[in-house]
Amino acid sequence: MRKFIIIAFIISHIFSYELYKEIKIENINPLLVNRLAYLDIELDHVHMESDNSIKFAISESDLNRIDLNGIKYEIIHEDLEAFYQSRLTNDVESRDFEYGSMGGYYTFNEIVENLDELAEDYPNLVAQKISIGQTLEGRDIWALKMSDNPNIDEDEAEVLYTGLHHAREPMSYMNLFYYMNWLVENYESDPIAKNILDHRELWFVPALNPDGLIYNQQIAPNGGGMQRKNARETCNGGVDGVDLNRNYGYAWNCQGNYQGNQCETSGSSGDGCNETYRGTFAFSEPETQAMRDFVASHDFPVAFNYHSYSNLLLYPFGYTYNNPMSQDDLNTFIEIGEELVSENNYYLGTGVDILYPVNGEACDWMYGSEGIFAYTPEVGSSSDGFWPSTSRIIPLCEENLYANQYLALVAGSNYNTNISVSEENFIQGNSYFMNLSVTNSGLSGASGDVYIDIITSDNIIFDDSQIVLDQLPAGSTIDFGEITFEISNTVSEGSIEEINVNVYDDNNTISTSSLFLLIGEPEILINNEFESQDSWTINDGTDSASAGIWERAIPNPTYDDNGQIIQPNADHTEQGQYCYVTGNDVSNNSSEFGF
Repeated sequence: MRKFIIIAFIISHIFSYELYKEIKIENINPLLVNRLAYLDIELDHVHMESDNSIKFAISESDLNRIDLNGIKYEIIHEDLEAFYQSRLTNDVESRDFEYGSMGGYYTFNEIVENLDELAEDYPNLVAQKISIGQTLEGRDIWALKMSDNPNIDEDEAEVLYTGLHHAREPMSYMNLFYYMNWLVENYESDPIAKNILDHRELWFVPALNPDGLIYNQQIAPNGGGMQRKNARETCNGGVDGVDLNRNYGYAWNCQGNYQGNQCETSGSSGDGCNETYRGTFAFSEPETQAMRDFVASHDFPVAFNYHSYSNLLLYPFGYTYNNPMSQDDLNTFIEIGEELVSENNYYLGTGVDILYPVNGEACDWMYGSEGIFAYTPEVGSSSDGFWPSTSRIIPLCEENLYANQYLALVAGSNYNTNISVSEENFIQGNSYFMNLSVTNSGLSGASGDVYIDIITSDNIIFDDSQIVLDQLPAGSTIDFGEITFEISNTVSEGSIEEINVNVYDDNNTISTSSLFLLIGEPEILINNEFESQDSWTINDGTDSASAGIWERAIPNPTYDDNGQIIQPNADHTEQGQYCYVTGNDVSNNSSEFGF
């Protein structure tokens, strides 16, 4: 009898699952949003359209509740899982990165195999994986450490990267494997990779929800599975599981007030069938217990908890509109966050302000209870969805590479140097000024003294080639103002000389900035203000430019919806009015490109 029951459970577990659709609701307004919240409809990764409509994924059981309440909608994808599968293939290969067998994404076994291969191939940089706990169904939750001495606990800043809180978000771990491989493959050739691994201890937990991933593999072996939660049986006739990202112990089950702050009660659900079911108590799930205990055994100043999708970078707090954190910490979150999104242009903010309320969420707990500056990157756009097409895996990994790098750098002392000169040309025998300032943008102070080395050829002479500071606290800047240097009389006319400024401390954290100087007075061969047509030849009749052909005109400004100027109206020379532009339309006061 026991064997029969186990077999029946497995068959049911594999073949009884929810159908998901993507729908669009038009003419959205606060009353309608509140009505959906009252019906306990989870607006997961809702996307607001320019026509005041919203698009989101929804289970068939939730859609039935919408039908019963007469809310009108349009079905965009009848079967979202099938739509995602249609974009996935196992026929793509890359020399730079190994794809998985699930439409390019790794299965759980492939996650484990890749962790083992990293340790085997780079034993001096990667430790053997360790289990930080087990899931509800008894699977190990693996963690991996990377550093220049991976088997030694050194006095270096620790950094945490996690993925797959939600089982249908595989980009959360693919991105981490891309980053891990980049670090070890470029350690000998790239100073950023070497700096990170030499001076940080990086910890990766790529799959916090193995049970949910395994379930998705069973129902959709080629990718596209839509299970979000873990494997706990919580629902009769709907979606089983606890949302691990609503099960943490900060503002869990927040009802009206939490630590004196107004709490948005829609941030999680007490319904076991709901996509944001928070569980029966905080840390009720073995997966979140494992993360809690792992974090407690380390000292992480920063963390990334990866999700998808929405092209966002979220920081705490997500449970209330009135952010209760101190202004200093809020400024730190924003300052670091702005740099983290400087390459991928993700939108920065709190979840409650730009997505939806959450409570019992990982980053809120990591910051609110453990003091970690934790962020949630939401990888990919609305068109990418939960399972981006196979061809989008590497581009999405690449667009998050800089953020992963910078998070590691900012975990400890991290120096940024600003050097500039006001002149364009430099004459032999003359003296000039270089402006110099140094910032410690990291979250810890300098490790001992800070050294600023000015390195040049013999043709550029500084009075002092090294400055030594006895400290440089976290977040502080020292502006040295103007530093005098002289150009040698013997340097050749027209040569280009270089100034390098290196900043480092006793822990050898290095920042390098460079300036290039043109020596001598340039000879002007031609000068044209474009105030007359002259003999310039443009658009010879074969030009098929789609963005507009070149024309000589007075440039006109272009503004965005907020009145900010996009294209300037001052591209002309100092004494003139005209320049050559493309796509210039004087009549409607718009200009595309100019020089």
